[in-house]
Amino acid sequence: MARVKKLSARLEAMAGHINAGESVADIGADHGYLPLHLVREGVSPFAILTDSQPGPLEKTRASVARAKAGRSDMRIELRLGDGLSALGPGEVDVVVIAGMGGETISSILSTDPSKACSFRKYILQPRTKTDVLKAWLAGEGWKILAEEEAEERGRKCDVIVCTTKGM
Repeated sequence: MARVKKLSARLEAMAGHINAGESVADIGADHGYLPLHLVREGVSPFAILTDSQPGPLEKTRASVARAKAGRSDMRIELRLGDGLSALGPGEVDVVVIAGMGGETISSILSTDPSKACSFRKYILQPRTKTDVLKAWLAGEGWKILAEEEAEERGRKCDVIVCTTKGM
């Protein structure tokens, strides 16, 4: 069986806002630890991990292969695509966008407003410019449901749980 990696405080904070039965998409998934944990632990029935570049997606693919070793029940898809473009409208319950700057996250959300409004909940974790992201969310009429701080490697990380103006 594959070795289970413990989540960091930042990822634990995000995981705490995902309810049992909610499907998840991780945009720019990097290593994929959060969605892999959610599916492995039975919190999420399935997850979609995306990246805009083939190289990072291959790194994610390796993490998925390790996590799935001996586990045929894990429903995980990997997709190449920029931002929300790799997802169908409303395809998952929760969209996670983490580890990017607030301006980048705002840009991803504003690229296709109709599609962005089709998802029930977002968990956003900007690495920089949280104030820019929060101003954009407020200006677009999005509702912040919860906020918390977590620490990772001595660095403060903001976690924002929100829903779109359409929800």
